[in-house]
Amino acid sequence: VRKNIDLFGGDPNQVTLFGESAGAASVSMHLLSPRSSPYFQRAIIQSGSVTAPWAIENREIAIARSVVLYDDMRCGNMSKNQNWDLEKVLRCLMDAPAEALRSSEWAPVMEFADFPWVPVVDGDFLIEQPTTSLKRGNFKVAELLVGSNLEEAIYFIVYQLGDIFPPKDFFIKKDFVTSREEWLYSISNLLPRQMLKAPLALASIIHEYEPADLPIKPFDWINSLDKMLGDLQFTCNSNEIALANSVHGGDTYYYYFTHRSTQQTWPKWMGVIHGYEINFIFGEPLNTKKFTYTKEEQELSMRFMRYWANFARTGNPNKNPDGTYTPDVWPQYTQTTMEYMNLTVESDYYAGSSRIGTGPRRKQCLFWKKILPNLMAAIADTGDQVMRWKQEMNRWENEYIVDWQLHFEQYKKYQTYRHADSENGQC
Repeated sequence: VRKNIDLFGGDPNQVTLFGESAGAASVSMHLLSPRSSPYFQRAIIQSGSVTAPWAIENREIAIARSVVLYDDMRCGNMSKNQNWDLEKVLRCLMDAPAEALRSSEWAPVMEFADFPWVPVVDGDFLIEQPTTSLKRGNFKVAELLVGSNLEEAIYFIVYQLGDIFPPKDFFIKKDFVTSREEWLYSISNLLPRQMLKAPLALASIIHEYEPADLPIKPFDWINSLDKMLGDLQFTCNSNEIALANSVHGGDTYYYYFTHRSTQQTWPKWMGVIHGYEINFIFGEPLNTKKFTYTKEEQELSMRFMRYWANFARTGNPNKNPDGTYTPDVWPQYTQTTMEYMNLTVESDYYAGSSRIGTGPRRKQCLFWKKILPNLMAAIADTGDQVMRWKQEMNRWENEYIVDWQLHFEQYKKYQTYRHADSENGQC
C-alpha cells in the first residue's frame, strides 16, 4: 500500500490501518511488529486487540495443535507419543487436500472463544509477548483511535450455549437464564479452563460479576454473562492498548458504541452487539433504497464517517479538512481521565446519556488485568498436596480458629463467674 498509494491519489506518509474484531487484533499486531512500523502512521482498532485471549498463541501450544490436526486427518496417531516427528506432521499437512484441512481445522479447539490457528510469538514478526511490549513501550507509538461496543459477547455466547439459547426461541422469548444454577452452568462452559480449575480465581470472578441488586431478574443473569465475557475477551483489551499508547506518548481517542440500531436483525434483548458499528462507519443508514434507518441514525452514521475520515487525514477525529472542528469535542484518552466518546443518537443524550464517559468498565478491567492475574500467579505451580495444605490452612484460619476463639471466650467468661462465686463462698 505504501509503495503504490500515490498512484491512487494517496499520501505514502499518511497511511492508516483499521480493522474490527480479528482485524483489530491484526492491526494491533502491526503496531507491535518492528517489521511493520515504517509502513503506516495511524491505526483504528475496533473491538479487538492483540492482548485478547483469542488473538495469539504461544509456540508450544501451536505445535501441539498441529499434532492434533495431524491425528484428526488420519495421518497417524502421534499425539500419544512423547517425541513428535514434526517433519512428518509438516509433510502430512503440505500433501493434504484442502477439503481434508478444512474438515479437521477445528479439531484442536477445546473451549469458548478459542480459535485453532492464530499468530504466534515467533521472534520474527512478534518478538515478545504483547503485554511485555506494551509495558516496555516496545511498539509503534502512533495516533490511535480505539473502542468497543456495549454488548460485545452475547453474539458468541448464544452460539456456545445452544441448549440455553435455542434459536427457535430467539424472537419469542427473552428469559433464557432464570436461576443462579443456570448462570453457573453457563459460566462453566464459557470461561477458560485454567480459571475454572482454580477455585479461588473462579470464586473471585463469580463475586465480581454476580448480580447484586435484589430481586435478580432473568435479564440480569444474561447481562452478567455478556459483561463477564465481553470484558475478558474484548473491552478490557481495547482499554489496555489504548492506555499503553497514551502512557507512552501517543495521541489516543476512545469510543464506546451504545446505540442499538432500529434495523438490527437480532432480538432486542441482545443489545448493541459485536460488529454492528461497522454498518454506521460504512454509511449503511444513508442507503434509503434498501433500509429504513431513522433520521437520527443517519446523522449518527455521518458522525462516524466524519470522525473516522478526520482521524485518517489529521490524526484527530475533531479536526475537519478545512481546519474547523466538529461541534462535539472528543477528548483524548489518558491514564488520568480515561475519557471516551459515547457514540449514540442525539435523543439518547437528551434522555440523560452523557456524550463523554470515563472508563469504560474501569473497575472490571482492573480486575481482569491486575487483580486476577496476581491471584492466578499466587496459586500457580502448586501441586495437589500444596493446594490441599493451602485449603486446610484457609479452613483453619477462617473456621477452626474462629470456633476455638469462641469457645475460649466462653471458657474465660465461665471461669470468671466461677471465681466470683467461690469468693462469695458458693460452689
